[in-house]
Amino acid sequence: MADIARKAQEQVRAFVARLLRRHLPEDRADTLAAVLSEGRWTHDFPIDVDTARALGLEISTDLPDEVRLMMQLYPQPRGRRPSVEYVPAPYGTEPTRVPPVDRPRRGRRQDPGKA
Repeated sequence: MADIARKAQEQVRAFVARLLRRHLPEDRADTLAAVLSEGRWTHDFPIDVDTARALGLEISTDLPDEVRLMMQLYPQPRGRRPSVEYVPAPYGTEPTRVPPVDRPRRGRRQDPGKA
């Protein structure tokens, strides 16, 4: 599992670096890709405008009125449940298993002389 996680993280880092190289020098793109993929934040942490600017990204909050009007056609659900939930049980523990009950098979009769 650790090997798969390491590979997945490297794939994400490489992909983000490739996207950032369109807008940043290669060394800066590689550094920022590492920051964004190293697990600094949870997957549902929103990187807001101030955070993105602090990371060195050029961010514009200008949005044409036409886009705002179009977005009104697609309302987002309210009151969603959080995507990350607290799990009180430790991971990796085996669930308690109930031992099977020794029952005769259907269609067969037990010999009353055998116990």
